[in-house]
Amino acid sequence: MFVRWPAQIDLRNRCKRDGVPRLLVVEAGARPPVCNDPFEDWVRAPISREDLDARVKALQNRLDDRQIPTLDSAGTLSYGPHSITISNVQTELMELLIEHFGEVVYRHELTQRLAERVQRPTRNSLDLHIMRLRRRLLPTDLVIRTAWGRGYALETEAG
Repeated sequence: MFVRWPAQIDLRNRCKRDGVPRLLVVEAGARPPVCNDPFEDWVRAPISREDLDARVKALQNRLDDRQIPTLDSAGTLSYGPHSITISNVQTELMELLIEHFGEVVYRHELTQRLAERVQRPTRNSLDLHIMRLRRRLLPTDLVIRTAWGRGYALETEAG
């Protein structure tokens, strides 16, 4: 989101509250704000298109490197602007997938985690819970990919 600074301070605050990445365009003569939020950067107007594109790309790269899903104790999974609720059993599995975000989590590790909630979990019960998690993740930008013969990986949809 492009925000004129200081004219659109209310928009900046709303974006900050909602976790929306923003590039502040500092108007001539105005003091730039102190930016300690990874979702925010600033440029001084006027700016060339090339410099603007470079600053937007740098902000995007910083966010891509930092953004991982979060899961609270109530089972609310948040990623970017999206939030969904998941069951207690799904929370157990998702905690492990988030700990290893972007990496393969082996089936036996997931089965062990499932065993904390389900007595004698089977291969089919793990597959069923993964299938249900995949459905729950549809409104988000997250997917669970299968690593054939090894396990599963939680990744971004573009990923």
